[in-house]
Amino acid sequence: MRTIVDLAGNKVILPPAKNLRRIVIIAPPLVSTFASLGIKARIVGAHKIAFDDANHELLDKVLPYWKEIPTNFIAGYTANTEALLNLHPDIIFVYGNFQKKGLQAIEIPVVDFFTMNHDNEFWSVAIEKLMKTIFQIKSSQNSVEKEWKKTHERIEPVLKNVMKKKPKGLMIMNNSAGKITVRGSESYGDDWLIKSGLINVAGHLKGEGKEVGMEQIYRWNPDIIYIFRGRPASDYLGNRIENQDWSLLKAYKEKAIYDCPRGMINWGAPSVDSPLMLQWMVSKNYKKGFHETKLPAIIKEYYQNLFNISLSHDLIQSILFPNGK
Repeated sequence: MRTIVDLAGNKVILPPAKNLRRIVIIAPPLVSTFASLGIKARIVGAHKIAFDDANHELLDKVLPYWKEIPTNFIAGYTANTEALLNLHPDIIFVYGNFQKKGLQAIEIPVVDFFTMNHDNEFWSVAIEKLMKTIFQIKSSQNSVEKEWKKTHERIEPVLKNVMKKKPKGLMIMNNSAGKITVRGSESYGDDWLIKSGLINVAGHLKGEGKEVGMEQIYRWNPDIIYIFRGRPASDYLGNRIENQDWSLLKAYKEKAIYDCPRGMINWGAPSVDSPLMLQWMVSKNYKKGFHETKLPAIIKEYYQNLFNISLSHDLIQSILFPNGK
């Protein structure tokens, strides 16, 4: 037996990696990192968002059995303990105490990937390193950390030349049933906007999923809008959302409203795809400095390096445009 320290600071006693054959993953983004490491263990249960928010053709290549993985043992983010135990897991991955509900008394090790740091780069690197420790994987030639270094080499010359007056950006968390929520400060969405060279117009609101009205968005008048979940960008650009008039905004007039791509998961969430997300955003924010025509080759190389798979042109396009062009 061995002891590790998870990202939440808990000491967790684990058996050797060879005995960790059956994995349950409650935190959706962790599936993407697990799949990138070529681990021989099998996911026997996961949150359905891990698959709903992913490109299914890509999942077929990377995790061929994904359709067989049970997801109905989780309601919201709370697992039904009895149903979970029936999956006979050797280890369980969660994000935060709210995902541990009902798991405190079981004898199966629970590893918490929660951190207070809402930095996409920090978390995507940290979860990869922790998983390598859990599964006793030696350092390899390729890693998310190395891909982040390549990312910075590509985008830093562009961002250095950004005008002092940066464009204003907004990331919609969700828009459904007439309720609009946005990503404020101290959130992963805020980190995306700032790192890609924008001012987050919702930065004075703290946290994820802050509800706002159209009048507030009119006052902000963002130059660029990113859509994380909910109605697709085409509905905004077609001004087809009931009781919401987006045509008054600069982002609408400039056709600068974009769906977040979907690879191993929605790129708006921190994951193994995070270095690609930042490059994609910079290509939208500063088209002259980092043209989007560079992206297909970058994405192809990225998946070759981390997943050892070759992506077709059509698959890359479906990642970049999850709801069609």
